[in-house]
Amino acid sequence: MSSLSEELVEISERGAAAVLATVVEVEGSVGVEPGAKCLIRDGKLSADTIGDARVTDAIVKESDARLRAERSQLVTLDVPAAGGKLEVFFEVMPAPPKLIVVGAGHIAVPLVEIAKVLDFFVTVIDDRLLYANRERFPAADEVVVGDMAQTLKEMNITPSCYIVLITRGHAYDEPCLRVIMHSQAKYIGMIGSKRRIKACFQRFRDEEKIAEEVIERVYAPIGLDIATETPAEIALSILGEVIKVRRGGKAASLSGH
Repeated sequence: MSSLSEELVEISERGAAAVLATVVEVEGSVGVEPGAKCLIRDGKLSADTIGDARVTDAIVKESDARLRAERSQLVTLDVPAAGGKLEVFFEVMPAPPKLIVVGAGHIAVPLVEIAKVLDFFVTVIDDRLLYANRERFPAADEVVVGDMAQTLKEMNITPSCYIVLITRGHAYDEPCLRVIMHSQAKYIGMIGSKRRIKACFQRFRDEEKIAEEVIERVYAPIGLDIATETPAEIALSILGEVIKVRRGGKAASLSGH
């Protein structure tokens, strides 16, 4: 296992997601000293000065929730197996947020431009070279030409990913959605009318027995309810919803979320 300092340097250089947990206070007979630390990367213990597996197991479990919330926090952990409670400060170091734009049509152009202003790492995917190219998306970090559903299937989708499905038709949106519904993506949004989306979700229930809580993850129709008309306004609405999910906002979504 690498040292804490070595791991922290690597995380800083790579921009990887991690949580540094520091024991602040101990109650009961827990054999851990205040100041002990552990580092969690990809849901696994990466470096540790705590030395008690029962405590580190509890910390690793809690770190997943902190990383998903992207918020550092002081948390009380009750670990009866270790003999008491601990106050642990979870310092969250989230990976840079990644916006995956599936479909390179007219909405995608302003969507990418605004997303870059908001410091997202942006990937655009489309199966048409005429649309998915550097001339059309000079600001994008990645432009991928290929089958959209297959490309998503091959990607490493993490909790720092936000996926926007804005392809040219339902025949393309639905296969993409099937691929990513069970992924770790923090946000999945799909464009379309309420009627079309309702029919799509019903097929998922009837044909594939997909659980309701999985279907409810999807923001569809996509975007915030701000009475949009132009492609740029729709793009703003979509990114507003992405920020809402990322930061825990309360604005009304078209999907009813």
